Amino acid sequence: MSDSTTELQIPHGTSTERVADLLQGRYRTVLAPAETVTRVFYDTFDWAIFHDGGALECRTRRSTRRLVRSSLDGRAPPVSQTLAGEPGFAFDLPLGPVRECVLEICGIRRLLPVVVVESHVTAFRLVNDEEESLLRVEIHAQSARTPEEEPCGPLGIRIRLVAEPYHEGVCREVEALLLEHLAPAPTSARKPLLTEALAVCGRRPGDYSSKIDNRLDSEQRADEALKTLLRSLHQTLLANLEGARRHLDTEFLHDLRVATRRTRSAIGQVKGVLPSERVEDFKVRFAWLQQVTGPLRDLDVYLLEFDRYRQALPCRLRARLDPVHAFLLQRQAEEQGRVAGALSSPAFDALTREWQAFLDLPVLEHPSEPNAARSIKSVADERIRRMEKRVRREGSAIRPDSPATDLHELRKSCKKLRYLMELFQSLYPRAKIAKLIKLLKVLLDHLGLVQDLAVQAEHLLDWAKQMHCEGSADTETLLAMGALVGQLLERQAQAREAFAEVFDRYRHDEHQALFRALFESG
Repeated sequence: MSDSTTELQIPHGTSTERVADLLQGRYRTVLAPAETVTRVFYDTFDWAIFHDGGALECRTRRSTRRLVRSSLDGRAPPVSQTLAGEPGFAFDLPLGPVRECVLEICGIRRLLPVVVVESHVTAFRLVNDEEESLLRVEIHAQSARTPEEEPCGPLGIRIRLVAEPYHEGVCREVEALLLEHLAPAPTSARKPLLTEALAVCGRRPGDYSSKIDNRLDSEQRADEALKTLLRSLHQTLLANLEGARRHLDTEFLHDLRVATRRTRSAIGQVKGVLPSERVEDFKVRFAWLQQVTGPLRDLDVYLLEFDRYRQALPCRLRARLDPVHAFLLQRQAEEQGRVAGALSSPAFDALTREWQAFLDLPVLEHPSEPNAARSIKSVADERIRRMEKRVRREGSAIRPDSPATDLHELRKSCKKLRYLMELFQSLYPRAKIAKLIKLLKVLLDHLGLVQDLAVQAEHLLDWAKQMHCEGSADTETLLAMGALVGQLLERQAQAREAFAEVFDRYRHDEHQALFRALFESG
């Protein structure tokens, strides 16, 4: 907030008339027409703007809509720009200072309304004997509601003092008067309007994260600890369900699939902890969920990467990929319909209900499963140690002429190891486990590049055949697709050649010593 503007938050129950009477007794006032300001606050589903220390609102005042980005601590001046419609994705916003502020923060996530604040503003000007304006006083009586129009309740009254140039002294005098008679909340106790409104509506900013943040007790029984983790993953899956059904942005489906993969890895890799017959049933059903959502996720990734595909071609060929883009959009819409149907099906409903019921069952005092009553730390050590040895064994066996299936199997083992380490990371020193997870991620990213480039080239060839049969691709489009396939396969070959160097870094003595120190202490 600028030096010429001050905002005060006064106690609940203080009437606007009390403030007006207090000032009118000491200054000449000119009343301005009352007005209503509607402020719709937006953020991404994962609260990217809030975590960046900001708030984003669409403010409608006197039929004028402005998009305003402000800092939560009030130290930086807000920036704003006009807005004609509703904000969607940051990259679709018109050029302006707000777009520049939020574009990198929000990335590919959609801006969603999180809370609405209705402000009834009573305003008047303080003037001198020459009718010169000295200060504008705005009294904001505010209430909050949900984006679905459900009323939540009143908010604290806020007073804004806006000094005219060269009259900042009047602003300080009025502020002192209000501090003396109304006991406003001290600066340190004032809540940003966004957090106050969310609290009244029963929401907490930052209430969603796809990261695993459960803190486990190393001596806790393995079955209890595993169910704690699985309940958290299930909540992540359910939190993303509506966004995935509606395809609000691609990350809803991505996070739902990650929660599903982590669930499958947990029940598949942590053996002898939960009842085996129930585990086998749920493994099959979660595999179905992973399978039915896979084609849409692949199409999402291709469309997100499409500009890179286009830029990889010579300039004269780039426009020839437009029919391919249209083809992928059509297939994406078709797959989205299938995914929406699957996520609304009786089979999916039964899966989520029965899985939740299973997770809510208390563990048995005397379980039959051999690892159920062991400490979670001992079980985690054992499973991670075995999987890490498998990764080293499979990776060391790969040669330049090894079939692609060997690298695919290694990648699957690396994924299982990564999920185990992420699930149980709270049992280990944070810096050390984070270093190993990062190391594994580098290897996984490289293996993913080798496989994904080959799969993308294969898909492009299949799409070229389909488009040719449908008559939706002319000769130049097919040539452009062929050129792109060639580039992808060349990059894939280069990545394959670099595998040995990447794997050597992974199995470096220093890293293997850290693995032993963390997971072989028992």
